[in-house]
Amino acid sequence: MSIKNLLPNFVLTLFFIAGISSCSDDEYGAGEPINERPTTLEIIEESPDHTILEQLLVDTGLDVVLADGTYTIFAPTDAAFGNIDTSGLSQEQLTNILLNHVLEGSAESSNLETSYLKSLGVENLSGDENNLSLFINVGGNISINGISTVTGPDNLATNGVVHVVDEVIMIPDVTTFATADPDFETLEAALTRQDQPDFIGTLSAFESPAPFTVFAPTNEAFSNLLVELGVDDLADIDGEVLTTALFTHIISENNFTSTNLPQGTVETLGANFELDGTTIIDQNGREIQIVVTDVQAGNGVIHVVDTVILQDLNLDPPPSANTVSMTVDNDGAAAYFVSEINGNENVTELNTNNSTWTLTIGTRYVLTVTGASNHPFEIRNSSGDPLLSQDADGSFEADAGVEFVSNGTQFEFTLTSDLASEIDRYFCTIHSGMNGEIVVNQ
Repeated sequence: MSIKNLLPNFVLTLFFIAGISSCSDDEYGAGEPINERPTTLEIIEESPDHTILEQLLVDTGLDVVLADGTYTIFAPTDAAFGNIDTSGLSQEQLTNILLNHVLEGSAESSNLETSYLKSLGVENLSGDENNLSLFINVGGNISINGISTVTGPDNLATNGVVHVVDEVIMIPDVTTFATADPDFETLEAALTRQDQPDFIGTLSAFESPAPFTVFAPTNEAFSNLLVELGVDDLADIDGEVLTTALFTHIISENNFTSTNLPQGTVETLGANFELDGTTIIDQNGREIQIVVTDVQAGNGVIHVVDTVILQDLNLDPPPSANTVSMTVDNDGAAAYFVSEINGNENVTELNTNNSTWTLTIGTRYVLTVTGASNHPFEIRNSSGDPLLSQDADGSFEADAGVEFVSNGTQFEFTLTSDLASEIDRYFCTIHSGMNGEIVVNQ
């Protein structure tokens, strides 16, 4: 008998079994779905290693609060609480510490990645009660704020998930993230250099001049600074220069989040600078971008910057990029050709199908691709991988130096050294015959 002929009998059998099951449920009063998972609080209550956490949740009333909603809880063990002294904490402080172990929503370990997340804990110095940040570092283990490690992940509950951790996650200060986040290793080395003031002591305080707004340069920002100053190592930077530069990254007595950053002249503990949106212009005319905002600590907030902010060192500001505008037309689906060039570069012959382009490092090219809707423009490497594209994800599109823009017919980019080292051809992403060579003017 074929599978097709068996199907009607199979369906009837299923209905018969379902009918027996339904009658049996009615007869014995069953029929309620069985939910085998406990709640997050039941996981903690049933754990022999979490008796202190269980009691603290009851004492602060959080057992009731956390019963309503879906949460990810980092649950410190009894041994973890043995490493801290809670006797001098007020009920409010203790509650806030416990909330600093809780994320809204359910995040299993496989969903966590290295990033900053917001806990339910808040800072108490600004008056705005901004939610605190947690730095989640996912590697061989999952660590939080460089302090606590997940030792028992993914205890699934009906209303979230519990991850067992080996240390209590105390309220962070701004130095917590400088030491926890590997992107700030050079900043930490600068702050703790032997000839420097006690930056760590100052920035870890919760009294005046806290709260702080700190602009934190990345490792790459410091690497670029060494090149700019013509030195080989952080140790080669003059002590007084470094001190003033570091103070220039700190605003005291204010917790300026991204929603209330000051505009215009900004007074810091070092030199003043100008702030326009998320662009800082220091006293050397150098432009610095804020690339990550609102890493919130208990005594201040951190904004990540891509360049070290400097006091006036008589540095020449970087030259503005030379701009060349080009109109890129198309000969049906056969070829691209450039019909107009405005600027001081002879990029290519005009009105020549699929001509070779000669580009110059440092120049910003503004292309108007007249037939972009039917012939999306793309720049590729020698392997055919997109670097910049109107309808794909090019590998250089997020590069801050390239500043790629693709908007309708516009296709704009700055030719950086890194982009120049890979650039090879321009292409239409639909018609492969529409392409030409790109060479770089050294």
